[in-house]
Amino acid sequence: MLLAYRELPQAFTDDYNIPESGNGIPDILDEAMWGIAWLKRMQNADGSVLSLVGLASASPPSAATGKSYYGPANTIATITAAKAFALGAIVFYERGEKTYASELYTAATKAWTWANAHPDSLFHNNSSTNGSSGLGAGDQEDETDYTRLGHFMNAALY
Repeated sequence: MLLAYRELPQAFTDDYNIPESGNGIPDILDEAMWGIAWLKRMQNADGSVLSLVGLASASPPSAATGKSYYGPANTIATITAAKAFALGAIVFYERGEKTYASELYTAATKAWTWANAHPDSLFHNNSSTNGSSGLGAGDQEDETDYTRLGHFMNAALY
């Protein structure tokens, strides 16, 4: 969403009939901010980012009363979040929202630092060997050294 907005910002308006419509921010950025806020809640104080969340469900979602389960921080979750935070910092800085951009830059830097210090931190979810059966669909940790390097390169570019 952030890349699409950055490519052609005039294509995105503030009137797509979402709760935030009419607040002076293009709705696509409101949605991006919602996703970034979730990622920020997944970030630990040391900069690492939790790898996965399995939420209790209900309709409406606010009626869910069951437990939610989280996968531990790992390299891919953290470097991927670093990319999102960094790109968000660029987009919001370009819009003149420097305070928010600064918050995202700080989150990106913390994630980058942690991921570089822990380049091989893996978590195979949905596995009986580590007690995560049923957490997420499939195994989220399918990254190779090559694809992990690509994530680091993208994060560095942003």
